[in-house]
Parts: sequence; C-alpha cells; structure tokens
Amino acid sequence: MRDHGTSAWRVPAFRRFWAGQSLSFLGDQVSAVAIPLLAVVLLDATASQLGLLTAAAKVPVVAIGLLVGVWVDRVRRRRLMIMADLARAGLLLTIPVAVAAGVASMPVLTVIAVLTASFAVIGQIAGSAFLRSVLPSGRLVDGNARLTQSAALARICGPGAAGVLVQAVTAPVAILADVVSYLVSAVVLARTRVEEAAVPAPADRRLGRELRQGIAVIVRNPLLRASAAAAATYNGCLSAILAVEVLYLSRDLGLSPAVIGLVLGAIGPGALLGSALAARIAGRYGIGPTMIIGFAVAGTANLALPLAFGPEPVTIGMIMIASFGSGLGQPLYNVNQSALRQAIVPPELQGRATATLSVLVGCAAPLGAFLGGLVATAIGTRALLIMAAAGTVLACLWLVCSPVRQLIDLPEDQRPRIA
Repeated sequence: MRDHGTSAWRVPAFRRFWAGQSLSFLGDQVSAVAIPLLAVVLLDATASQLGLLTAAAKVPVVAIGLLVGVWVDRVRRRRLMIMADLARAGLLLTIPVAVAAGVASMPVLTVIAVLTASFAVIGQIAGSAFLRSVLPSGRLVDGNARLTQSAALARICGPGAAGVLVQAVTAPVAILADVVSYLVSAVVLARTRVEEAAVPAPADRRLGRELRQGIAVIVRNPLLRASAAAAATYNGCLSAILAVEVLYLSRDLGLSPAVIGLVLGAIGPGALLGSALAARIAGRYGIGPTMIIGFAVAGTANLALPLAFGPEPVTIGMIMIASFGSGLGQPLYNVNQSALRQAIVPPELQGRATATLSVLVGCAAPLGAFLGGLVATAIGTRALLIMAAAGTVLACLWLVCSPVRQLIDLPEDQRPRIA
C-alpha cells in the first residue's frame, strides 16, 4: 500500500501555498464576523437585514460555481488565486472608507458581501485545482489534511479574533486587519512557483461543451459519482439539523445561550483532530474505507443530539460529544475525497470537477434547511432531528454500494488501485 502519511511539508512550494491559503481562511472567518458586527453596531441592522446579509454570501457558490470551474480550467490557477485575494482586499477596503465618508449602509454591505463571497468561490476552486500541480498523488492526502487543519483552526480562532479586534479597535479598523491578511496571502502565493498544466487553446473553448465536460467527469466516474451523491445527501440532511438545532437546544432543552455556544463550539476541536488523523487512518485502512468511516462517525454522532436525555450535565455532555464527533468524522471524508478527486481527474478538468461538486453540495444545503424547517413544524423538532441524523448515517451507503469501499491507493498514473 502506498504511504498516505508521506509529508507534503517537504515540498517548498506547498509550504508557501499552505501559508497563503491559511491566511485566506483566517481572513474569511474574520470577515464573516466583523461585517455583521459592523452592521449591528454602526448601522443598527435588524434581524431580517442580518439574515439577508448572511444569505447573500451563500448565493455565489450556486450561482456562479460552474462558470468559475470553466474559468479556472482556462487560465493559470496561481494567478487566479492571487487575483481573488487582491480583489477581496480591495472590496473590504471600501468598507472603512465608506464608514469614514458617511455613506455606509446595509445595501452597500450586502453588495460587498456578495462580491467578496464570489471571489472567495474563485479562490477556493482555483486553490483546490492548483494543489494537484503542487503535490504528487502520494502526498495529496497529507496536503489536504494540513489545509483542512488550517481551515479548522481558522474556524476556531477567527471569530474570537474578530470579536477582540472589533472590541479593541472598532469594526472598520478590524476589517483593515483583514485586508492586510489577503494582501500578505497574495504576496506569498506570488512566490509559489510551480509548473502548471497547459491551458487549452482558444479554439477548444466553447462554454456549453466545457460545462458538460465538467459535469460528465463526475457523473461518469463511479468513484466520483458515489462521492458526490454521498456528500449531497449528508450536507442536505446536516443542513436540516442546523436549521433547527439552536431552536431545539434553547426551547426544547432549555439551555442558556452561553451553554449553547459551548456545546456547539466542540465541533472545532473535533474537526482539528479529524484532519490530523485523516492521512494516518487512510494509510492504514485505505482511502475508500476512511471516507466511509468518516461519514459513519459523523452521522452516528449527529444521532446523539436528538437522543440526549437525563439531568442537564448529562444532556450537555451528550450534545458536546455529538458536536465533537460530527467535527471529527467530516474531515476523514473531506480530506480523502478531495485527494481522490485531485488524483483521478485530468489536470485540465480539475476546476470544473471541483465546481460541479461544490454546486451539488451547495444546492443540497439550502434545500435541506428549507425542508427541515417545514418538517419540524409538521412533526416536531426532535422527530425531524432523528430523521435528518439518520439520513447523515445512511449517506455512507452511497459509498458502501460503490467501488469506493474497495479503494486503497491513489497511484501516480491517475488510475486508483482497487482491492
């Protein structure tokens, strides 16, 4: 069996790429908190306005994801990532300028949020495709694991850092710090020199044909098709859980806001541990079995949420275990699925394959949340949570009933070895 623990850290280009991506991850998390705080503190935003602001940032991945995938496959990905960082820095810079000029408003913030999220989608899809140019197949699992660890740390530290910055230096100045993070990321990426795959000639570029190719590479490959179906199922069901989770914890279980924040925050350390273990477990059991283990662990943990009972300390403990376990299992799937896609998809299709998967998952999430709210209203919150959690467990059946369950290695010739 190939050693999935082979360190990506030995590749200098990866170290620079990792540094740039980590700064972008942190910037994304700081923005996600600092912009709504600015809206509340300076603009007296209402709950509905904040809801619109948050929802607006979720639209680009579905609205432009497939088109971004085509773009990523047409140009040099490193340059596109640098452009995305510089664009986000420029957009965020307009916020403190607008505040200083007295023209800041919720429509302005919403437009900036949509544009910033759009460039984040570009950066994420380009980054995932670019990694295959940085690392050989044998180091992709470790590389994805290290990037996932950085994303988990950003989710843990970013909101707190944003809150401290806003408290200490006001929201507009905190956003300036975010601008700096994107600028530094762009500089680091500019120094990441690797040989990228050749860009197709202009004569080969037809948008409709390119879009169909990106979808076909997922649909026609049994490994990627099963992975996409499993991820969409899991994320749709998880979104149904998230839609009513806070309501259930507050109204049904009577937990205080502080306790709710504590128990839900356990997902961060779980994700950090899961990303640290992903390569090690894949090295021992294989890529496919590790993906199945990931969804099985996360789904089983989700079931602990609606089944929590007993005295309040016991209930809180069960919910923390559920949150931690959900965070632990997801990276076991995500890290190895990303490595699988990067290894077996031809370089010229990396952007479109990544975008197709992102759009499928992105569409499943709002649909799951919407249906979750309707079902919870009809049959009760706990019953919905049990159904949705069972759905996250059953998502791994897509993998079990496919060649994924036998997938061991990611060889260099792009043909995965099946046991």
